[in-house]
Amino acid sequence: MPNEYEGTVKAAFWRFAHSHYQTKKPLFLAEAALFVWFTFFALVYGSAVLAGWLPTIIETVVGVMLVFGPLALGLMHRRIRIEAAKGPDALYRKRVAVNR
Repeated sequence: MPNEYEGTVKAAFWRFAHSHYQTKKPLFLAEAALFVWFTFFALVYGSAVLAGWLPTIIETVVGVMLVFGPLALGLMHRRIRIEAAKGPDALYRKRVAVNR
């Protein structure tokens, strides 16, 4: 069952994508940097946990933000880049389609 806020979050996401990337092309380099960041910190925290490190609650929250924050940003940037590759007005069409 879809959430009542799901449509508004999607609309806000595509509104941001259209307003931010209507005049410039999304860079693959930014996406790659976020995935490298995710991989590095996932390996660091994963190897520390495997070595016997038990983090506190605050260290766990910071670790989750350092690992999954860049992953989420990278995946969102990838969605924007893939949609923008469909044509010069693809982000506008997606924005209008989600607002319906």
